[in-house]
Amino acid sequence: MATIKGQNLRVFLNNVVIAAAQQCQLSVRLAVKQISTKDDTDDFAKNIALKLSWSVSANGVVTVDPDRNDTASLMNRIGQTVRVELATASGDQKSDMGEQLLAGDAIMSDVQIQANNEEESTYTVQLTGKKNMLTDIRLLVTSDNHN
Repeated sequence: MATIKGQNLRVFLNNVVIAAAQQCQLSVRLAVKQISTKDDTDDFAKNIALKLSWSVSANGVVTVDPDRNDTASLMNRIGQTVRVELATASGDQKSDMGEQLLAGDAIMSDVQIQANNEEESTYTVQLTGKKNMLTDIRLLVTSDNHN
């Protein structure tokens, strides 16, 4: 089993890496509802699955880099749907997409910039999953070689 170091796993938006990222996080949540009836005899709660949701967040250092998804381009996309890809990265500044692990469509829901005195300015971006959940987009092959 191969492992992937944090610096080699990057978030790409529309096939372009998020610039100067320091951290990224994927969250997948299942909303459940607790139900009970008068017929229940055991002590355990009964839960049913309602819906699945996902989000991706990333934070990094504010830069001006027109060749990558810099802070200004992220701000301009608030409210827009973007293609989100979690992929391995290599090359100069780890900006070249390698193997895609997960991908899906998301809404750019929040961008925050923090500028503290005598410190590097940082940003946080929040992407909220839309329509299709992040799925493994690698080719699937069945036992009888159908793709």
